[in-house]
Amino acid sequence: MKITIRHATCEDIPKILEIQKKAFTVQAELYDAYDIPPMVETAEEIDLDSTELIVLVAHNEDEIAGSIRVAYGKNDAEIKRLSVAEEFQEKGIGTKLFKEAEKYCEGLTRIWRFTGGLSKSNIDLYNKLGFVPFKEEHWKGNFTLIYMEKYL
Repeated sequence: MKITIRHATCEDIPKILEIQKKAFTVQAELYDAYDIPPMVETAEEIDLDSTELIVLVAHNEDEIAGSIRVAYGKNDAEIKRLSVAEEFQEKGIGTKLFKEAEKYCEGLTRIWRFTGGLSKSNIDLYNKLGFVPFKEEHWKGNFTLIYMEKYL
C-alpha cells in the first residue's frame, strides 16, 4: 500500500464526508449523540478557498483512505476531523495525516484538538503524537470533552 497525502479538491468532498460520517458513527454511538458536527456537516460548509482552513486527504492509488483538517487561529491551529476509512484503519494512516498536518503549522505556537473523554483510542493516539490534556468541558448531558495541545 502506497499512501500519498495531498490537498483536497472539490471533487474529493463527497468521499471525505462519506468516510467522515462512517468513521464518526463509532463516536456518535458511544455518546448517543448523532448530531455531533462531523455527522451533520454538509459539503457547502467545507470552504477549500479559505485561508483559515487546509483539508488534506490520504490517497491510496485511486481512492481516498482518509482526511484531516487544519483550522488556523491567530497563533495556533486546531487539528480536526481526522477520519480514516474502515478498511484502512490500524495501518498508520491517521498518524501520517497528523504528521503532514503539523507541517502546515510551522511558525505557530501550538496545535490543539479535542475528543470525547470516553474515546480511549483517540486519546491514546493523541498522547502518542505528543498532545497533552489542558482542559475538560462538559457537553450535552453526561459526557466530557478532553482538549489536548502540543506546543511547537
